Amino acid sequence: MLLFTTAFVACKKEKALNVDITKSNLDTFVPGEIDKYLKDNFLDPYNIAVIYRFDRYYPSLDKEVTPVREDKIKLVMEGVKATFIEPYMAIGGKNFFKPKVPKQLVLFGSAEYSDQQITLGTADAGRQINLFVLNDFDKTNPATFIQLFHTMHHEFGHILNQNIPVSPDYEAISSNYIGSAWVGASNPPDVAKGLGFITRYARNSKDEDFVEMVATMLAEGRDFFDAYVNTADAAAQVKLRKKEQMVIDYYKASFGIDFRALQTSVRAAIDNYGPSSVRTLPFNFNAGVYKGFTIDKTATGQSTAFVTAYNTAAANLLAGNQIIFQGLDLDFANLSVNRTDMILKIKARNVAGTFDGYLYYALKATFDTTTGRITLALGTPGATVEYTNGTGLQPLTKPLLDYLTTKTFNISWIENVVPNSKDVLLGFIDVSNSQLGFYGTIKR
Repeated sequence: MLLFTTAFVACKKEKALNVDITKSNLDTFVPGEIDKYLKDNFLDPYNIAVIYRFDRYYPSLDKEVTPVREDKIKLVMEGVKATFIEPYMAIGGKNFFKPKVPKQLVLFGSAEYSDQQITLGTADAGRQINLFVLNDFDKTNPATFIQLFHTMHHEFGHILNQNIPVSPDYEAISSNYIGSAWVGASNPPDVAKGLGFITRYARNSKDEDFVEMVATMLAEGRDFFDAYVNTADAAAQVKLRKKEQMVIDYYKASFGIDFRALQTSVRAAIDNYGPSSVRTLPFNFNAGVYKGFTIDKTATGQSTAFVTAYNTAAANLLAGNQIIFQGLDLDFANLSVNRTDMILKIKARNVAGTFDGYLYYALKATFDTTTGRITLALGTPGATVEYTNGTGLQPLTKPLLDYLTTKTFNISWIENVVPNSKDVLLGFIDVSNSQLGFYGTIKR
């Protein structure tokens, strides 16, 4: 980087300054509507002073920042209240939240700029959180408000860590921390992901790694996190799942908080706050949120056509080879590679007790992310013994295979069939009659 220094030389004229600087004290002002809103909604109930009038004391003295626009303040703070304060109050309770919430929340219009990076938020000694880039905040743009809510949860995560430190065991999961070098070209998102980090910034340190996990799991939600993990390689998946469990355990052991309940509450608040539900069911299906589905043919609402195909295949196996059909799964073969290769897995054992294993059938899915329409076709069998088992018995299982590969389905939630089953049971709707064909329990 080149630094330029310019010297200015000029004549100087002096005269008396006709200004009474004692009347220019910016600390003396008449509170207005915004101040009343902040007092009523944050200072009085939670003892949070929201500071938005620019004061050079609050940001870093060596950084450049701009004040927040007044028209952004209420909009931002409504979001903070809905997606941060209210979920923590509901799940953690006032005895947890009020003593730990920062006593000052300072708002800035721009980021803090340094040579190679920008700062979106900071937490200071558990007492103050600075939020930046608020002049870009747009309730109609999910990217801007998800960024803000992510930052808020990230910084509060630091405050919790300052109260009760994270176990040193966390650092052992991923040892590839690189400090400020995280911004370098050698740390693109795919490299960070492959090493088991949720974001590039998580490679900065153990503490940043932990709160990035917290913020992502809360603000971006479980579907986003599961898709991120499921599409990573096997080694990275193990690391990310270990970190996920340590976050859950930390909240429970340290503060008695059910993190899953908090996660659900935060994500619901964000979805209610603005148009953030861009992750539709077809999008999630294709993004790798779901690993597959366990299908129970005896469950309420399975179609007669599906049950008949299942029962016929089961009867064929029993009569032809004394094999008992025990269960059925439809799984993606490898989400980190694609979302088109699937495996039909029939759990089976023989009457004699000499076989207890699987019959595998390779399926190729064609999926429309806009409509949620899916068709399945037989694919090339793999080389493992499970595929050999399936190929050898394919004539007996043909009724079930034909049912799955000769129809077109739309994926859909089935709360009309099984109430309160959204995000748990996913249905395959037969396009030919618009009726539920079959459904399965989601694997994450």
